[in-house]
Amino acid sequence: MAAPSTTPSWIRLLFDRLPAPRTAVEGRVYGEMQSLLVRLLVPMAVINIVNGLIYSAAFLQVVEVWKVAIWFVPVALYSLMQTLAYMRLSKKKTPTHVSGRFLRKAELSSLVLGVIWGVSTYLFHSDNQLANLFICIVIAGMGAGTMSILGPVARVGSRFLIGSVTIMLATNILKNSPFAVEVTLLALSFTAALLIGGARNYRHIYDMIVQGMQSETAKELLADAIESSNDAFAFYEANGDLMVANARHRDWIGTEKPEFHVGEDRVPVLLKNGRWLMRSTRETGKGGAVVVHTDITALKTRERELIEAQREAVEADAAKSRFLSTMSHELRTPMNIILGFSKLMNGDSKIRLSDEEIREYADNIHTSGTHLLKLINDIIDYSKVGLDRIAINPTAVETQALLTEAITLAAGFESKPSVDSFDVSVSPKLSMMMVDETAMKRILINLLTNAIRFNREGCKVVIRAGLNGEGVPFIAVRDFGPGIPENKLERVFEAFYQGDSNLDRQYGGTGLGLTLCRHLARLLAGDVILKSRVGVGTTAILTLPKSVLVHEEQITVAEANTESEDRDVA
Repeated sequence: MAAPSTTPSWIRLLFDRLPAPRTAVEGRVYGEMQSLLVRLLVPMAVINIVNGLIYSAAFLQVVEVWKVAIWFVPVALYSLMQTLAYMRLSKKKTPTHVSGRFLRKAELSSLVLGVIWGVSTYLFHSDNQLANLFICIVIAGMGAGTMSILGPVARVGSRFLIGSVTIMLATNILKNSPFAVEVTLLALSFTAALLIGGARNYRHIYDMIVQGMQSETAKELLADAIESSNDAFAFYEANGDLMVANARHRDWIGTEKPEFHVGEDRVPVLLKNGRWLMRSTRETGKGGAVVVHTDITALKTRERELIEAQREAVEADAAKSRFLSTMSHELRTPMNIILGFSKLMNGDSKIRLSDEEIREYADNIHTSGTHLLKLINDIIDYSKVGLDRIAINPTAVETQALLTEAITLAAGFESKPSVDSFDVSVSPKLSMMMVDETAMKRILINLLTNAIRFNREGCKVVIRAGLNGEGVPFIAVRDFGPGIPENKLERVFEAFYQGDSNLDRQYGGTGLGLTLCRHLARLLAGDVILKSRVGVGTTAILTLPKSVLVHEEQITVAEANTESEDRDVA
């Protein structure tokens, strides 16, 4: 292991060969020193030439002119070279990487200039001791001035001091000047003081640059952390000016100052675009404010979904209760009628019935059985729709015949033996349809049953079939009943939902009819919508896709296929 160096640190700092930068900090220090030297080239050139002129003029009457000229020419050339170097370097961009080569050249150049000024002590030496003393004062002043100006780059300034003072001391000793020893000691002390001060100045500048870099690094890390945050961050000064804002804040809040109160915590805020934020604000030590917004849109969405799910669960439970209550009534009533009348008609009954009474009881049993069958069909169809078990088989169907059959069945279900209470009109454009006949019949029976059930006494149920203004096929069924409130026009399509419980008791039903209609219509690529006014009536509109329209050639093909199938069956 090598023995530790006993050389003072300031000497090593100033006079060891300048290495290439080994760390980012050294590279930054070298770059700062290089930039400073470039900026000082012209001032140093001016000082050099001006002082050289004054110095030369002072000795023109003391020594030969040629000695003054020999010394001044290098001084003038050096100043010219400094000026040209500045003009060349100032046009270049600030280097991103500094090797130290420029600084080493600057040290050598400073040493050369110091030697030039030091040589003047030899050239201008004379028997005039006052002039010789003036030379020492000038050299010392130039050294002190150079070290002062080049304080941040003390290595460069020290080279001038060493070059000039060394030759001055050697000249005084060789010329055996009076007070040579004293001048030498004073010069050495003066030089050492300047060098130590320069080294400390250099170290101070170095430490300042290190601290500045550390501060910049900390700021960059903090800025990067703030910018990368998932929250919107902003800092406002006491006067309300925005000083710092990350990308989230700029994206969500923009440049406008939000309304906030210092000290608020977890305050929900709804933006115009529908985004939900939670705001927290804290006051800084100097009266500013740090505002943080957290995106809680997903939480609000889940909250709404939970509330909606809870509401739907409550409504489903209520609908189930209504359904069970309704079904209890709907099933028991016809069953009691069937059991009661069948018991009376039993041959073992002691009550003798006339033929007219038997027919009446049989009709009641048939009506009750039909009602039960409709209830059971509704429930079965609903379960099939829910399980997607209904197959769609389109065939060519005559619209008028389909409506007539549906009207007859619906009137029978509602004990309306006459079909004269219907106003039916079918457009020639919809005389035929390519649809699933069973599904269509089920939809129409449900719509017609509702219309018959709720229609006002003495009014006809209006039925229209045709194409609307956009060429879309439709079948509309209108009644003149009590109507449905606007806020319930969609809810009546929910399973087991019935708009008015009082009407439910009066007219009966499972609450599945419209639900089935819409499901079946959508299986046919259509839909069922309601238009209603309370006290005026309701219109149920079944819309179908344009693909159900049948042209003559399609009818011929359909008939041919039917005949072929009949022959195959035969």
